[in-house]
Amino acid sequence: MTFNFNRNVTAQQLADILPNGVAILNHRYELISVNRRFRRLIPCASANFSECWLRSVHEDDYERVVTEYEEVAEPKQALRIEYHTPGPDSMWCVMTLERLDNEDVQFFGPSEDGLFICTIADITPEKKAELVQRQAAQDAQDRKKQQERFIDMISHEIRNPLSAILHCTEDIQEAIYNTKREDISLSNITEATETISLCITHQKKIVNDVLTFSKLDASMLSLSPNKVQPKRHLTTPISIFRPEIRKQRIKFEYKVDVSYGNCGINWVMADLDRMGQVLINILSNAIKFTARSGNERMLRVSMGAAIDRPSSYPPNVVFFDSGEEGLRKDATNTPEWGMGESVYIMVAVKDSGIGITDQAQKRLFERFNQATPRTESIYGGSGLGLNVCRQLCHLHGGEIGVSSKEGHGSTFGFFFKARRTTDTTDEGHGNLHASELDKLSSDIQMLGNEMNGVNECTEEPDISENPPVDKIGEVEMGAPNDERTTRTDSIAREVSDGQLNRENLRSAENSDMEREGTGERILLVEDNFINRRIVSRKLSAQGFDVTEACNGQQALDMSQNTSFDCILMDQQMPVMDGHSATKVIRDIEKETGGHVPVLGVTANVRDAQQDEMMNSGMDDIIHKPYGTQELVKKIKRLIATEKKQ
Repeated sequence: MTFNFNRNVTAQQLADILPNGVAILNHRYELISVNRRFRRLIPCASANFSECWLRSVHEDDYERVVTEYEEVAEPKQALRIEYHTPGPDSMWCVMTLERLDNEDVQFFGPSEDGLFICTIADITPEKKAELVQRQAAQDAQDRKKQQERFIDMISHEIRNPLSAILHCTEDIQEAIYNTKREDISLSNITEATETISLCITHQKKIVNDVLTFSKLDASMLSLSPNKVQPKRHLTTPISIFRPEIRKQRIKFEYKVDVSYGNCGINWVMADLDRMGQVLINILSNAIKFTARSGNERMLRVSMGAAIDRPSSYPPNVVFFDSGEEGLRKDATNTPEWGMGESVYIMVAVKDSGIGITDQAQKRLFERFNQATPRTESIYGGSGLGLNVCRQLCHLHGGEIGVSSKEGHGSTFGFFFKARRTTDTTDEGHGNLHASELDKLSSDIQMLGNEMNGVNECTEEPDISENPPVDKIGEVEMGAPNDERTTRTDSIAREVSDGQLNRENLRSAENSDMEREGTGERILLVEDNFINRRIVSRKLSAQGFDVTEACNGQQALDMSQNTSFDCILMDQQMPVMDGHSATKVIRDIEKETGGHVPVLGVTANVRDAQQDEMMNSGMDDIIHKPYGTQELVKKIKRLIATEKKQ
């Protein structure tokens, strides 16, 4: 193909039709010649290139660009810099600057010090595509990490109680088939069955939370409104905890605030199965952490009502504002809910437990509130349950919140929207029914109370379908502020201001183990109280001298003051995890000499997590759930290997 050029076309005219800006600079970086595109990209009359060009650089890029430019300007090196321009029509550009060859310089006349050519190109489309691709890659990476955290959390939450179930089953099997074991009493069997019941209930809760969360995440969960009386029907999920409340000797109250009667609440359309799920989640946490409190053990469930949607429970529960996103999820406006007046049912659970740290409150209702799965570091375990509660409240036109201060207890409150209706005798009232597993668990707890004499010395919790009416601070509009609410309110403001941007059972014939320990000192580091208590008892029965620690920092302190033959180090713990504690122990040993075997204990199963444990200095790993015999064999092997060295 042949092109016929007009011989009168000048070099300048050719340069002006180029799509990129082009300029020729002398050795002092002064502009000698520019094309039309350059003048549009750099609209500055000064002959000084640096002064003209730098005015077209956005302030966000300015410091970086100046630094890169000054590094090569003096030695006259080639340069390539990407930046974006200021103003509403900001675009991405790339500037190149390099020395012309001697042969090319001749076209512009003699120049002893040489000339430079500068090009500026608009790369906005390419840059936008790059940024979109980069964001897509980052989103994919975030989703992968989120999925891994989810799997880790589920693995940890399910495997952890499995260890306790396995050990308790060993005790029951030995009591049935091994008449030589006189150290297993009826109270031990009762405790074992109660522990199994507790662990199974915990696993059921996790599975229910996962299923509900999955449906919520896929927008497949729908509410099923029924005609109900909230103050009466919500006693069903509360009653499930009656034996546990009695066992823990917790003073319990169930009351209704005067606002409930003032609003004339009787029959309403609501899905109390879902709201009961929220109440069960909160109550299980409250009982667990109240039982750990050294103060007077007190727990109160209260119910109030409001005609207008509460912005909070002034002043006792602070909501972490969900904004318009939460309001859009309200599913209570469809015809099946009826045409009755909207009312808001308010439920609060106030405890005298251990309270929640400031940092934990900030992350309490996030989707996955921990980078690594942990059962005890944050109030409510993994956080999945509380997130499910929050989404259920949103779906029911409500919200959930908290007020707490570490060491001073907590109040969790939620409200949900309902619609007034009238009772008709020909329709079911949507009574709540406890599941068979919940009933069985409650019966086992009650039997355990009878066997241990708890019922004889502890008052029966009063859970009446017609609770007493009183002025209740946590659901009373306009009640005075308390210390916990003030603390949580300041945290909530921080969050809203953007400062905050988890072996198969051996046969009975194989469960009769000899006492293999000969007094070796074992440091058992485990934050889960149930697992720590059971494993400590089982190891002690095998002849080991067991010392307990509930986190890595305690283990570190104890290991410096006492000599141990082996350390059983749990992976995920509050204060200091197993990785960090093991690393510090190994660093100290480099200076002092010696080596204590560390057996890592974990409910995590991914290879990357196991590699991390071994790289921290652990000598071996055992996975939950594990049998006592398996654990003893690993301990003995580690101790024997250490003695040979």
